[in-house]
Amino acid sequence: MTTTETNAPIRIMLVDDHKTMLWGLEKLIEGAGAALTLAGTAHNNESALREGARLRPDLIVLDLDLEGRSSIEVLPQLLQDSGARVLILSGNRDQALLAQAVKLGARGVVSKEAPAEVLLQAIERVCAGEMHLDASLMGALLGQSAPAKADPEAQRIGSLTPKERKIVATVVDSNGAANKELAAKLFIAEPTLRNNLTSIYQKLGVANRLELYVYATRHGLQ
Repeated sequence: MTTTETNAPIRIMLVDDHKTMLWGLEKLIEGAGAALTLAGTAHNNESALREGARLRPDLIVLDLDLEGRSSIEVLPQLLQDSGARVLILSGNRDQALLAQAVKLGARGVVSKEAPAEVLLQAIERVCAGEMHLDASLMGALLGQSAPAKADPEAQRIGSLTPKERKIVATVVDSNGAANKELAAKLFIAEPTLRNNLTSIYQKLGVANRLELYVYATRHGLQ
């Protein structure tokens, strides 16, 4: 997510197939003041993809169950086409399913039963580049039965978007190719590649492409 002005409101797209829930979420966003603004809404997988690509919001609040279908099946494409971060807002308590959503690129999960303040806090954290996961879900992500202390490296790697994971893999396979060549392989502009690399460096705690290569090979990110 990029914001041209630091004081620009966070543009949010809401995706839910229940009109009452959508109405409530719209009112919550409207009541949050100048920090948040509603970019638009969608109600199923197809409209989510269409509106995400058209609106290019900063954040998408996404329900996992849309008209009887799981939105997980379109999550990678939604992330790619919209360029947005995704926060899951779901009534589903299946930890394996929620963990799968995070592995596919969602940046956080909030229960539909959570207070409004929790959702607003999650929106703020995700838009600030952080993850919003409870201990039990982090345990599921790490394959643990108990909510043990989270592995910081797993958190760092989990914070990468699918697009960023692809860039890391390309860097590893490039054998020191110049940014211009990398950008051509990824079908993106060179300035976009530089911006993405800066984000990746910050998330993984590395300083340059050499350190990124070492980190990626050590942690199996090829």
